[in-house]
Amino acid sequence: MTDLATGPASTAGPALLDTAGDGVDRHLSDLLATRTNGTPACYLADHGAARAACDAGSDPVLYTAHRDILPPTRALGAEWFADLCAYRPGQLPGGELNRSIGHWNTPAQLEVFEVLAGRVLMITAWHDSSSTPVLNWQMCEPGDLVAVPFGAWHQTSVLDGPAVVFNIYTDLPGTEQQHTSRHAAQHAEIKYRSSAPVEITAIRAEAGFTLTGSRRGRNHWGRGVQAVEPAWLREAVGPGGLVALHTSASADHLARLVDAARAHLPQAQSQPTGERP
Repeated sequence: MTDLATGPASTAGPALLDTAGDGVDRHLSDLLATRTNGTPACYLADHGAARAACDAGSDPVLYTAHRDILPPTRALGAEWFADLCAYRPGQLPGGELNRSIGHWNTPAQLEVFEVLAGRVLMITAWHDSSSTPVLNWQMCEPGDLVAVPFGAWHQTSVLDGPAVVFNIYTDLPGTEQQHTSRHAAQHAEIKYRSSAPVEITAIRAEAGFTLTGSRRGRNHWGRGVQAVEPAWLREAVGPGGLVALHTSASADHLARLVDAARAHLPQAQSQPTGERP
């Protein structure tokens, strides 16, 4: 059952979807794509079941991605972009929660999400400055915010759908990186297939979920730690929510978000070319 949003999120989701256009549908088969070296671009709890379903002709739409759902905003010498994903309810073959593909952000990318409808699970992973693996998960209801650590991997899974998730992102100047987040957003082979996935995901367990993964993934990343929306993020975004921030906030308001993110968000040690052993 989908929770109803209250406050800014209760109107932002329907208003954006009404003018969103067709978007790009992501199917079960998109989770089965491979990297150039032939290894999976996405970890699945039951890869065999997903492959068998697709081979049998079942390739459902998992979500619809709306790139540039709002015009870019220019502030602080950078462009800020806005996307929206509308997720279907349901489960993948093998009991895994319906989900996004999952990918690594660039080291300079500041990305913030707000759930506008439904309930989702945000999973993030990175290595800290001492190379220690960190795995977090956050359950998000309408109106909840998530900021992705710089250079971290993240995946969205649907707890109750349909779910609608809005996000803004930009690249902060002064951080060395191989490509920009905008370039990655426009090229799937870079965004989803250039680095090995984190081998962790979520499966349905009664009315909730449990994290699972390959033996390598579980051994490396551990059980994970529950995260909550930080007070600094709510204060930086403001009471109007993320949509209002993108469409009508001043450069000073965005500067407060940038300063808060730099002060509080972890910086991943590096973006991997493969998951570490």
